[in-house]
Amino acid sequence: MTAPLYKTLMDYVKNQIIPFHMPGHKQGRTFPEEYLVNLAKIDLTEVPGLDNLHNPEGPILEAQKLAAKAFGARESFFLVNGTTSGIYAAMYAVLNPDDKVLIMRNSHKSVYNGLVLTGAVPVYINPEIDYEDGIPMGVDINKLEEYLKKDESIKAVVITYPNYYGFCSDITGISDIVHKYNKILIVDEAHGAHFPFSNNLPLSSLQAGSDIVVQSVHKTLSSFTQSSILHLNSDRVDTNRLKYSLSLFQSTSPSYLLMSSLDLARDYMEKEGKNRLEKAIIIADYARYEINTIGGVRCLGKEIVGSFGIVDFDKTKLTVSVKNIGIKGTEAEKFLRENFNIQVEMADTFNILAMVTLADDKEKIDLLIKGIKGLANVKKDKKTAEEVAAYPDTPEMVLKPSETVRQKTKLISLEEAEGCVSADFIIPYPPGVPLICPGERIKKDMVKYINVLYNKGIKILGLKNNNLLVCEI
Repeated sequence: MTAPLYKTLMDYVKNQIIPFHMPGHKQGRTFPEEYLVNLAKIDLTEVPGLDNLHNPEGPILEAQKLAAKAFGARESFFLVNGTTSGIYAAMYAVLNPDDKVLIMRNSHKSVYNGLVLTGAVPVYINPEIDYEDGIPMGVDINKLEEYLKKDESIKAVVITYPNYYGFCSDITGISDIVHKYNKILIVDEAHGAHFPFSNNLPLSSLQAGSDIVVQSVHKTLSSFTQSSILHLNSDRVDTNRLKYSLSLFQSTSPSYLLMSSLDLARDYMEKEGKNRLEKAIIIADYARYEINTIGGVRCLGKEIVGSFGIVDFDKTKLTVSVKNIGIKGTEAEKFLRENFNIQVEMADTFNILAMVTLADDKEKIDLLIKGIKGLANVKKDKKTAEEVAAYPDTPEMVLKPSETVRQKTKLISLEEAEGCVSADFIIPYPPGVPLICPGERIKKDMVKYINVLYNKGIKILGLKNNNLLVCEI
């Protein structure tokens, strides 16, 4: 057999790598055996009796209604093109060309692409940044209200809740403020699909009254990768326009494997899944405690709450800072893979992130703790990259994102960039917040700041060999 991708996937499985990464089912541990052995057989299409995602009247509609009840939404829609398609649909249903939308500066790429698709004008709000740990955190709700008070023309607000690391802004406060000014609140809750199923986790943004919520069920629950749900939660949104938008951004050949996995994930949570989730929270708490007894490393948690706009955190996300043992997060990730057969979800300059889900058990957690103990014993003499200083002011927007993508571009050196309009994102890691967005003018202080970061060894996305892409205008 000559099938390189299939072979690589099977090698990963055969090597028995311990996954502390998504999807949440952790290689099928939550699925009934009947489902797994019949996967190829139920890869079907819209034949009579199997319904149609784009006009559901039968089992798909029934499954979506059950999902709405389980998650606490007015109406729920299955997504087979991931949360990305849900973000596109939400923004397209709410925004018209030249409408203003308030978004977090560190929003997911899908939100920025949504600006391109809608022709909307972004108004950026910066997250509060934990510079010590190199992580963009929450939204200051007082600043958010200032934006809405100052500019009545803002039509909607898009918030990421929780962030990748599991830290949560005050979503109830945000929802109250957004609706006080009669705006629409769209929440990218990609990493919070499990929130509605436990009182020991942060509040779901559905419970907080958000208008549209998009969740990646595959990330923290147990559906297949690429399967998500969009929840409609208010009458502020035109339902017919939303349904059209969903159809526009989804395949006309939707996968029954993805849709059925969403149905099973909901069913699982209504039965044994809730108990499994509670156990996952307990073993994650245990892991956080044990990791914090290891010298040199630190597992972030409740000490962050009350700072950086954060009011709660997801206990199932284990963010481990390794900066004090003299290695980068990316080096720690590699060490765990090569020496303990553990694969974490993500690594940045200062941290590694391990995801605990309802498919994990204490045995796997003990292996992770053992691996981190081994990691702490390889302390090096060198320093990790230095902390990033506070950003300069947000630059002037010359072109909308939808206009920027249509411009001719050229590659120039950083020294030549002053006064030019950027055609790409310039994002230092850490903290992973865009310093410059496409369509913004590059100022002199920005050039100086980027040079400082570059000389400190900070990774800068969008800068290649000290060159960057600008618009030919």
